[in-house]
Amino acid sequence: MVAVTVVAVGGAGTSYAQSSLPGSSVGSEGTRCVVALDPGHNGADTDEFDPVTGVRMIDYPNELEDADALQVARAVESRLNLVGIGTVLLKSSVEEDVTYRERVDRAAGAGAFMGVSIHTTPGPNQSAIFPQREGGFRSGLGEAGTPHTVTFDNPRAAAESQRLSGVVAGARSLVEGSQVPVRDNSFNGREPLWEGNIPVISLIADTPWIYNEFGSATGGGAHGLTGAEKSRYIDGLSAGLIAAAATSPACTGIGS
Repeated sequence: MVAVTVVAVGGAGTSYAQSSLPGSSVGSEGTRCVVALDPGHNGADTDEFDPVTGVRMIDYPNELEDADALQVARAVESRLNLVGIGTVLLKSSVEEDVTYRERVDRAAGAGAFMGVSIHTTPGPNQSAIFPQREGGFRSGLGEAGTPHTVTFDNPRAAAESQRLSGVVAGARSLVEGSQVPVRDNSFNGREPLWEGNIPVISLIADTPWIYNEFGSATGGGAHGLTGAEKSRYIDGLSAGLIAAAATSPACTGIGS
């Protein structure tokens, strides 16, 4: 579980998520080769505060992206299962109402060695992977109405997230035919979302997490992907996750 310490900094509370990976560390006895697949967005508008860190968790339906992300997740799940990689789907239907906290708890409960958020966005050059990084943060008004900052401080998860992100980005770039950079995101100026540089789900997860965007030349996000674009995303993400599993101590024998 995430341990949170709150200290006063200029009158604001700052929460630091300080914890180890769920269960035992990556590669130790008892870990399993399981990938947690997180189809983007939620079946209903939700706006609540995470009971562990206090970060504001806002999510919502996003029209065609919801079905696209779930279709991609299910196709990727099938391909991973075929090569012996276990999976847990963190959202089972477009209509399901499941918070970020519930999702990361499901991933941890399944013993996943990585969590993978699946999103789409407008713009052919907007494909990217956002990793966890030490110091990644979100800031805004907390539940008590006072300024609050939640900062990611899990060195082992951050290092593994960045390593896995590089592996997946390399495979996605090759298979999808365009560069998929590993970079931070910006949530500044996107009210009512808290400002900062890391997705909320990645911020509150103890599991190494990689957040994927697929940039569309024709639609993306609420406007949807073409069939050809979905196929490219499925092919690229599947190849990336199989490659990532082959490098993970949790998945001995995969790819051999």
